[in-house]
Amino acid sequence: MKNKLPLIALLGVGHGLNDFIAGYFMSSFVQLKIDVLQIGLGLLIYNLLAFGGQYPFALLLEKYDKPKRYLIAAYSLNLGAVACFIFLPSLAIVLAGFASAAYHVTGGTLSSEKNKAFNIGLFAAPGVAGLIAGGYFAWAQIDVLPILFTVTTIFLLILFWFPASPGKNTSMLQVRKEQTMIEGHDILMILLLTFISFRSVIWSVFQLIYENQYDWLIAIAASAFAGKIIGGWIADRIGWRVYSLVSLLLAMPLLTIFKKELLLFTIGIGLLQSSIPATTSLLIRTMKGKRERAIALSFGTTIMVGAIVFFSPARNFFISNWVLSIMSIVMVVTLIMLKKKHQTLEQ
Repeated sequence: MKNKLPLIALLGVGHGLNDFIAGYFMSSFVQLKIDVLQIGLGLLIYNLLAFGGQYPFALLLEKYDKPKRYLIAAYSLNLGAVACFIFLPSLAIVLAGFASAAYHVTGGTLSSEKNKAFNIGLFAAPGVAGLIAGGYFAWAQIDVLPILFTVTTIFLLILFWFPASPGKNTSMLQVRKEQTMIEGHDILMILLLTFISFRSVIWSVFQLIYENQYDWLIAIAASAFAGKIIGGWIADRIGWRVYSLVSLLLAMPLLTIFKKELLLFTIGIGLLQSSIPATTSLLIRTMKGKRERAIALSFGTTIMVGAIVFFSPARNFFISNWVLSIMSIVMVVTLIMLKKKHQTLEQ
């Protein structure tokens, strides 16, 4: 099938549904009348599995290239999680964590076969929207489990007709000469982007859910969804490296100085999220086409690092305006270095 966009869109729908389940479970879990320590432990386990588990799963997918089986397994776990949430919420959290790790890596890897930022953005876009929608329904105490069970079952059945992967795309292992000229600077930029991920929208979403600011969450969901698709499309045309840096440079003041202004803050969220497809494509290129590992680092490890900072005593330090300002300056210098180096190599 030459045009794979419908399949990537289908994977994106599954991503949104997967994150809806996660958002619904986590928001419901914190409302249970159980010990606070148990709630905290459940959330920690979910995040360790869903985000921290992505890299180990990427190694498994890399070794045993059976993506269709892993997609089916992921949604079988999601279905089991939905079925047992009322009776065994802790078990449901564990099942959902495993499912999330498997689906993110497998779906992301299939979507990045040609390493186009637009395709990656199309897959990633529904994630935050699903997370927010799930959190809202749980907060509003709307029981959607019967509907969720039905929808998850239908999607699982659809996956049985999902075309099997023809095998690894070996063309991605051949990195073009012009793309390796500034590889050292690429690595520096990726490290900076990882550091920036401490401000991940996911953790902003969790905080806003706890504060019941659902008008903000709707705006964030829309801007994050649009940002990933539009950002991926633009990045493919002007360059992943430049787009990543420029979008993040524009986003940071909006997320810090204007974080109390809904319109400017959501524009900042959109810009922040729009850098994810380009950053992921850069990671794939830098890692010599190892898509599974790059997807896991982008969708899992950076968020896990953000979680550690979010729940650590160092949180206020790392998200302070002056620290982010220093990072902005460093990124400006990096952008200038990249431009000068590229011009020198072209001469």
